[in-house]
Amino acid sequence: MMALSEANIVAVERIKEYHDIEREGPWTSDYPLIDAWPYEGSIEFRNFSIRYKGNEKFAVKNATFSIKGGEKVAVVGRTGSGKTSIAKGLLRLVEKAGGDVFIDGVNISELGLHELRSRITIIPQDPVLFSSTLRFNVDPFNQFTDSDIWLALEACQLKQVVSRQKDGLMTEIEEGGKNTR
Repeated sequence: MMALSEANIVAVERIKEYHDIEREGPWTSDYPLIDAWPYEGSIEFRNFSIRYKGNEKFAVKNATFSIKGGEKVAVVGRTGSGKTSIAKGLLRLVEKAGGDVFIDGVNISELGLHELRSRITIIPQDPVLFSSTLRFNVDPFNQFTDSDIWLALEACQLKQVVSRQKDGLMTEIEEGGKNTR
């Protein structure tokens, strides 16, 4: 009887936890976004700040910088310096505490989360590879033709590497890319 009561209490606590999770912003918006957005890829942070729920200290405070479209950048810093928080802010995984972020002149806070997240990608330092084909790992939503993927591989200087594989784009990748090392 005691074990059952304890299980019920844990269940109620879990329900309360989920109830208290802060809701994300709307999935879509009425913002008149053009189909080709983002077209240049310029990013501007203006006095951007992030604070995590339950923490008075800012993870990022008043960050202001610009990245031109096509420019290659690296975000570096010590553990806890805000690198991951900047990436989370760009995808709106954590909502800003202040300031704004613009991509090609569009304030991302005016966009629905699907509109934003389906159009940009962040490549982490330790990329994730799924147990599937190389093609699936490059295009998991099957939105592009093989020709498009080969052009992208060429632009990344990986076309020759993939061409050498017996099955090309259909090469099987093991979980975490274990067979690619």
